[in-house]
Amino acid sequence: MDARKVLIVDDDLDALKLVGLTLEREGFEIIAAANGPQAIQKALESAPDLIILDVMMPEMDGYEVAAQLRRHPATEKIPILMFTARTALSDKVAGFRAGADGYLTKPIHPKELVAHVDALLKSRTRQVESEAEPHGHVICFVSSKGGVGTTTLVLNTGAMLRRMDENARVVAVELQDGGGAMGMALGEQNVKETGRHLGTLLERPSPTITRPNVQKYLIRHRSGLQALVTTPAPVGAGPDLTGDHARLILRYLSADFEQVLVDLGPHVDQGFREAVHLADLVIVTVEPNRIGLKLAEEMLGLLLGLGVDAGGIRLAAIHRVPALGTISRTMIEDALHYDVITVIPPAPDLAYEGLENGFLMTDIQPKGVVAQQVRRVAEAILAL
Repeated sequence: MDARKVLIVDDDLDALKLVGLTLEREGFEIIAAANGPQAIQKALESAPDLIILDVMMPEMDGYEVAAQLRRHPATEKIPILMFTARTALSDKVAGFRAGADGYLTKPIHPKELVAHVDALLKSRTRQVESEAEPHGHVICFVSSKGGVGTTTLVLNTGAMLRRMDENARVVAVELQDGGGAMGMALGEQNVKETGRHLGTLLERPSPTITRPNVQKYLIRHRSGLQALVTTPAPVGAGPDLTGDHARLILRYLSADFEQVLVDLGPHVDQGFREAVHLADLVIVTVEPNRIGLKLAEEMLGLLLGLGVDAGGIRLAAIHRVPALGTISRTMIEDALHYDVITVIPPAPDLAYEGLENGFLMTDIQPKGVVAQQVRRVAEAILAL
């Protein structure tokens, strides 16, 4: 997990340094502000996980700073710990009314300060996660290599689930920080310009993300499938996808949707790790050739090393182009020791038609061979 950021606000330079050093020794990243206006500006710019706030300061006292932070959407949920020499009960009441989550009086033992900081952070984490109790299933589609067709399989599986039940609540998630193609495959050509993509969410500190935030950035396809897509900018060009972001986003979506289909590229970051840990089923896409089998074998080994239950892993073979010496389903299962739930045949003309017109392959030929194989994936998901 990334280092937790604490904003310390105090006009007493010695007190500020002492608190900062105490928390730095515990692994916290420290941001400092010497007055109220500076505190509000830095809170908005740096999105701290917690704010330690003095009361007696020039220009703007701690009560007013807390009240303003609580009124701003970007800072309204950040825990505030007031840390002051004012010990009267009326001062404490005023602090809590202004929006403080905790109130400590100076002087204090460093260990007690750290304990209060840890307690507030843990309480906030429990509160955030309790707001999104999951109900639906999380299904991760993992590419053993780029360019296999995983995104296409995710989208068509989502559309098939909707075709099998038009009232089904299904969402597809392109969980990576760049390199997105899902939006364009759904006919959304200007995802980056509109800002309706995952990167906009990642710009927010994870504690401030809410269910309405996530819902706001979903797009809807004509099939009824909804999607949270990624900008087509290169991977790593935008904000990092942290484990906290991935966990919150998937928990919120699984609270609102019956099936959450997660498109994971072969890039193993913190978001990838969190997603596969939350998954009810992991489907590894395999290109059925010698190189594809080797890459799939490596990916399967990695998933097991991350603690994914072997019983929750399945394979989906995807033929990109017709080829001689095709490796059969049985050969794949014998080589990798996992069940192959579907074998998608090559259909380049059908894929091209869909991409050009914003349709999905299963919508163009709902009774075709590709649709029949995609249906097998949908049936495996519904069997969970």
